[in-house]
Amino acid sequence: MSAATWRYFGTRESPQARVWAREGGIAVHENLFRLKGRRTAHLLGPSEEALLEAARSVGCQDHWIQRTNTVHFDLVAEYLDRALIFCGVDPGDPPLRRVWADKADKAD
Repeated sequence: MSAATWRYFGTRESPQARVWAREGGIAVHENLFRLKGRRTAHLLGPSEEALLEAARSVGCQDHWIQRTNTVHFDLVAEYLDRALIFCGVDPGDPPLRRVWADKADKAD
């Protein structure tokens, strides 16, 4: 899995994250929800097969997959840190949680 296909999305960028994933990328979308004070995110992919491959690359187990309206993995702790690294984001200094998209990044 190429790191170039991974991209971080802030809490208010869920539509853009879904578009990115649908168009072939791997999206790490930060949640507003925190688990015991820790940041959390969703991992999205263009297909279940690609999503599973991406999840395995950060250490997730296949049975952790969430098959809701949007098939995803929940990421926290070291799994989120590894995914942020694939996105080119420093886990020790991640972007602000509420990141607003540039006009060029907005989904149609």
